[in-house]
Amino acid sequence: MTALVLKLIAAFSMLCDHACIMVFPQLSFLRIIGRLAFPIYAFFIAEGFLHTRNRLKYFLRIFVFGILCQIVFFIVERRMYLGVLITFSISIILMWLYERARNSIASSLSGEKRSPAVRDGAFFVLGAALSFLLCRFVEVDYGFIGIMIPVCTSISKDRKIRLLGFGTCLCALCIYECVAHKSFIQLASLAALPLLALYNGETGTRPGSRFKYFFYIFYAAHFIVLYLLSLII
Repeated sequence: MTALVLKLIAAFSMLCDHACIMVFPQLSFLRIIGRLAFPIYAFFIAEGFLHTRNRLKYFLRIFVFGILCQIVFFIVERRMYLGVLITFSISIILMWLYERARNSIASSLSGEKRSPAVRDGAFFVLGAALSFLLCRFVEVDYGFIGIMIPVCTSISKDRKIRLLGFGTCLCALCIYECVAHKSFIQLASLAALPLLALYNGETGTRPGSRFKYFFYIFYAAHFIVLYLLSLII
């Protein structure tokens, strides 16, 4: 199963989830379908980070689009809430800090005396701590565990180890939702695990394809359409 197919599944899942919230609250089964979206997208945020040629451009693309969505959300809802693209933006920063720390530690163990392992390790711990504090004081989509899911998915170049890290963190999110919020609907997100296990490592698009921007456009467009429908119905 290619990345394109999995992302299309996630897009459909997200549409179902938000359609239930904004237009059809009586169709609660749509929320169950919607649990697939976040874990699939979180997995591919890590995949994108590991394979992109330009980390800064990758971060800015998600962060800037996330800020634009936040502005629209604040105008409509009038409340402070950091959406999933901001969640993923923080994840990317932590993945970068983790990668630097891991490489520095590896260099230090190989005998390079000038390797700043302690400094880079401290920066990663500090970044994780600040992210945790942010989630304590501001409502961040999927919280600190949601931020850490892509980070745990990026721990290795081995796809099986990445899936293990992803699954462990996703299980932690489900347990947290069950215990803290008495909500069992998040357990449906575990259905993403067998789907991602079928991922073959291929993008499903031709090199240089701009189709990747479709998902950013779809993210904003489906909100606008659903909001307009909510005003009509």
